[in-house]
Amino acid sequence: MRIIAREVNNSKKMIDFDWLPLEIKDSGGDITFASYSLLDRGDVVRPAGRGPRRISWEGRFPGESRKSLPMLAGPWKDPLECDKLLKRWQSRGKLIELLIEGTGITGFKCYVNQYSSAYAGGLGDLEYSIEWIAYEPITVSVKAKRKKSKNGKKRASKSFTRYTVKSGDCLWTIAQSKLGKGKRWKEIYKLNKKAIEDAAKKHKYSSSNNGNRIWPGLVLKLPKK
Repeated sequence: MRIIAREVNNSKKMIDFDWLPLEIKDSGGDITFASYSLLDRGDVVRPAGRGPRRISWEGRFPGESRKSLPMLAGPWKDPLECDKLLKRWQSRGKLIELLIEGTGITGFKCYVNQYSSAYAGGLGDLEYSIEWIAYEPITVSVKAKRKKSKNGKKRASKSFTRYTVKSGDCLWTIAQSKLGKGKRWKEIYKLNKKAIEDAAKKHKYSSSNNGNRIWPGLVLKLPKK
């Protein structure tokens, strides 16, 4: 069993997680797909679900005093270096490919959505919690220029409703509650791409991870139902 994460555009930047977590959660939106127990692996069935897929676990990077333990799944890595790399991936919105042997999770392209860490005990161990969120490419189409009506006047433009983002919101839940279908989150992102990306830069992120990062107070245009 191995867990490997590497940058899509720079394969030299990678982490081979040497200490395996007890459980990995695999979920999509508000529906849990499966939980993989690494101590008792069996057949896994993933039902269809809604929302961007998320994979998460809690684990640790063992300190140098543990580098020779036979239980390590791979070569020992300096906890500080692993911590720096994961924080860099999160802050810069780096696209990552994740492989978790024995679970069916292979070639999973994603971003670091949440990451936190803290040193624990006196052996130099660094405990962490991480969540990866699926990368979903967005296709932007160019519409033809609006035509004039027969009387020479331009046709009225589409009317939009507006929504102010609240704490805990994501584009999927907004689309689900306001448009009736969570999968229409991409429409919201395309309508508000500039505003969302500007907000991300304001909060010192290089990007919003395709709309995965939004902040309370942001006013969004919503398409018609």
